[in-house]
Amino acid sequence: MKSSHARRLKKVARDGARKRPGHSRAARDQQVAVEKVALHAPEASAHIGTEVERLMGQMREANERLIVAAVHTQNQSDEAHAEAARARADLDDLMRQLRDANEQLSAAAAQAHTMAEEAAQREEQYRQLSSRLLTLQDEERRRLALDLHDSAGQCLAALIMNLDVVGGATNALDARSRRALAEGRSLAEQCSREVRTLAYLLHPPLLDEAGLLSAVRWYAEGFTKRSGIHVVMDLGEVGRLPAPIERALFRVVQESLTNVHRHASTMTASIRLTATADAVVLDIQDNGHGLRDPLTQETGTLPPGTLGVGIQGMRERIRQLGGIFDVEFADRGTTVRVYVPLNKDTP
Repeated sequence: MKSSHARRLKKVARDGARKRPGHSRAARDQQVAVEKVALHAPEASAHIGTEVERLMGQMREANERLIVAAVHTQNQSDEAHAEAARARADLDDLMRQLRDANEQLSAAAAQAHTMAEEAAQREEQYRQLSSRLLTLQDEERRRLALDLHDSAGQCLAALIMNLDVVGGATNALDARSRRALAEGRSLAEQCSREVRTLAYLLHPPLLDEAGLLSAVRWYAEGFTKRSGIHVVMDLGEVGRLPAPIERALFRVVQESLTNVHRHASTMTASIRLTATADAVVLDIQDNGHGLRDPLTQETGTLPPGTLGVGIQGMRERIRQLGGIFDVEFADRGTTVRVYVPLNKDTP
């Protein structure tokens, strides 16, 4: 193909020369140029063919890459769809679990609310029952005190008088009978004193007749005589307080001094009573050895489960009055602190 093209160019050049023999030098130059072009035409054609083949190869490679990319994209799209489907399924499962957890949480919250309401009702019932029991206890103490004073006390007083009548006729008795009579009268007097003391401890008449200050002084003096523990009293002029407050504070003094006698191993204690326009404050302190429990020494208070019945009873009495009851334990003694507000509606 390339050689035939060159031959045609040469033929055209010869034919042109024969037809116009008289042309100028310019014509001959043109003929020479044409011949040169005819000579170089095969090389140019070969170069162009090579370039075309190279471009075609690149196009094929690009087309192959395009096909591979399309296939890869399709595969990735399928994988993406599959991954999206798995993610959607996982999300649906998580949403289901979340709904189940929310339902369980709602049920647990409802149950906890119900239990809290029931606990609050039980606590209120316990407080009402505890208040009723303490009231019944005070009433029973008052009744027993009156019974001891009016029944056993009067009987013992009559017995002593009869023994005195018999003692007036000592001339008719021998020495042994007179000794027995004297011992009997002494025992009767001792029983009378113990019955009177027991009646006063159950419910001192001074508490109703003269008020808290007189009752505390009387009890502390008697406590010192019975136990040998000296009680220092700092009693402010609090005047007459509402009866429930006077009874509660007297029981705190009574129980606290009893605990001092039983546990403190000390020979001194103190009672301090003060009052303001809004509250009355009672402090009872001893200088004993305190408690040796490590937890108690660290915190200064007893764990709730270790509180005695007496302390719990005192705390409940003060709580019913809207007050604060606190016990502090140290290496060198115990302090009971009571704060009771003076509410106008306190009976």
